[in-house]
Amino acid sequence: MSTPISKPEYLSYLHGFRGIAILAIIGAHAWSVLGSFGAQQNDPDYIWLYSVTETLFHGATLFFALISGILYSRVLRGKSWGTFFRNKGANVILPYALLTILLTALSWPQYLEYGKANGITFFFPGELSKNLVFGQVQTHLWYIPVLAVLFLSTPLLDLLLKPGRGIGLLLLGVMPLVVSRTPFPQLLSWQTIVFFLGAYAFGMYLGDRLEAMLAFVQRHLAALLALLLAFTVANFLLFRWEYAASGFTSLHQSVVYSQKMLAALLILFALHAHETRLPKALMTLGTYAFSLYFLHFTFIWLLCEVFVKQVPDAGMLGITLAGFAIYVLSIALSLLLSMAIRRLLGRYSRYLIGT
Repeated sequence: MSTPISKPEYLSYLHGFRGIAILAIIGAHAWSVLGSFGAQQNDPDYIWLYSVTETLFHGATLFFALISGILYSRVLRGKSWGTFFRNKGANVILPYALLTILLTALSWPQYLEYGKANGITFFFPGELSKNLVFGQVQTHLWYIPVLAVLFLSTPLLDLLLKPGRGIGLLLLGVMPLVVSRTPFPQLLSWQTIVFFLGAYAFGMYLGDRLEAMLAFVQRHLAALLALLLAFTVANFLLFRWEYAASGFTSLHQSVVYSQKMLAALLILFALHAHETRLPKALMTLGTYAFSLYFLHFTFIWLLCEVFVKQVPDAGMLGITLAGFAIYVLSIALSLLLSMAIRRLLGRYSRYLIGT
């Protein structure tokens, strides 16, 4: 493995960015899951709420891929490949596998009920295998198989970190402008892998030159803010006009990628500028970001079920406020559970929840 570009270091502003990333990812699910319980079909005004929340949060998982790339270049590079893969296997793949087994087992009665009603026979080992490979036991878990491919590709991408080869990572970083991720329900596909590989490679490129990147943002701050505003407005209009983006090259997904990469640069710049005074709450979210990723969707789903049963005819204001309440509560409950597991299991908690 190549020589590290610098000594391993703790980047507090990158840690804070991890906290912002998980807030955005949870935001991508709070209102959309609530909408899937009926508002999306029953209320014509829901498209406005959908457009706002999706403009803000859709594609936020790109932040995680970008952070992983930056962390590799800045902190993990130089470790043996055995150490790298053991770390990822223990802290990412193992918690994912255990969670998938648990969720598949808990949902097995629903499998059997559906199979009985539709004349289908389900076998637990087969369904569990599909859930593990495709990340489909819960909607958000598709990202972990993608992440596994990114980890496996790291030795090849590392070759592009050698002097004079950085342009290769940059070219991979712009590929998502041409190769778009596939939309729900087929979230996992080779196109989606390429889309997130681009963000991961771009993160590796940035991690190799963080100081130069921050200086670039400072020099062109006004222009980058204007570009971000333009992409955000375009993103909103495309969500308003076009409910789902699809196709090998989707203009909408190109806009989403551009918006999120610009936002990442500007957020990193702002966090770096206030590095010594970052809120403790944000840093705590950064610490527990991965466990919040694993746990939040279950809480969102349960809270949405409760709300829909208690307030079946909520109007748009009610749905908007309920989505915010579900957002906050799912973060709080996931965080409390993560802290409790970590307190109970100590350092072994990472094998269960990734933290």
